[in-house]
Amino acid sequence: MIKLIKLWITLLFTILAVFGLLGVNQASAVAGYSATTAELSLLPPFCQAKLGTNPADHKLYSGKIGPDWLHIHHYCVGLNFTNRYKRSFGNKGDQQFYLQSALSEFEYMFTHSSPTFWMRPEMHVQKGKLLASAKRTVEAVNEFEMALKDNPKYLEAHVALSDLYKNTGQPSKSITALEQALQLAPNNKALQRRYNELTGKVFTPPPPLPTTVEQTAPTPPTPIPVEQAAAVSGVDSTTTQPVPASSPVPASSPVVVPEKIGTPSNPYCRFCPPEE
Repeated sequence: MIKLIKLWITLLFTILAVFGLLGVNQASAVAGYSATTAELSLLPPFCQAKLGTNPADHKLYSGKIGPDWLHIHHYCVGLNFTNRYKRSFGNKGDQQFYLQSALSEFEYMFTHSSPTFWMRPEMHVQKGKLLASAKRTVEAVNEFEMALKDNPKYLEAHVALSDLYKNTGQPSKSITALEQALQLAPNNKALQRRYNELTGKVFTPPPPLPTTVEQTAPTPPTPIPVEQAAAVSGVDSTTTQPVPASSPVPASSPVVVPEKIGTPSNPYCRFCPPEE
C-alpha cells in the first residue's frame, strides 16, 4: 500500500513538472551560448573561423572582415540564435528566449561596429528576416529600408522586402521591390523567375534615357599682353621697336629705269673715274 502511494506521488509530480505547474521555467531547455559542432556547420565560414580555435582561420578572415572582426562574433551568435528560434516553434518559452537573444546580439553589432562597416546592410537584412518571422512587420520593413539606405544596390534587401510584402498580402509593393532589384540585375534568372511568378510576365528593363551632347563653339584664344608675351619668350619688350608696315605698290605703277651715268662698264657709278 505504501509503495502504491509513493508511486502515485511520483506520478503526480511528474505530471506537474511536465505541464509547468510547479513553476519550472519553460525556457530551461534552451541551449547554451556556445554553438555546437552541428550548429557551427550551418553558419557562414567567417563565423566558423571566429567561433573556432584555428589561428590560421582567424588571420585569414580578420583581414577580409576588417577592424570590426573584433565584434563579429556577436553577429555570428545572433545568427545561431536565429536558427534556434526557427527550430523551436513547438516551445513558446524557448522561442521567445532565442528571439530576444538574437535581437540583442544584432543590436550590439550596430552599436559597437563602425558606421561604415561594409557588412551592415547584411546585418540589417538578417535582423529584418528574424522580425518578419516573428510577425513584427513594421520593424522588419524598417530594417530592410535601413539596409538599402546603407547600400541602395544591395539585392538581398530588395528581395527580402519583396518577399515580406508578398507574404503580407501586398502584391503591388512586392512587385515594385522586385522591379527595383531587376533594374540592378536584369539578367538574374532567380529574380526573373520570381517576377514571372508574381506577374506572369517577363521583366523588360526600360530603355535608357537619351543623352544629348551640346555643341559649343570653340573659345577664341585670349590675347596675351606684350609684356607677358615678352616675359614668356625671354625678349625684353622695352628694347623692341615697332616695325612699320610697308606700303603696297600699285600694280599699274610704271617701272622707272634709273638714268645711266658713269662709265660703260659701270653705268650706274656716279663718281667712278673715267676708263682709259
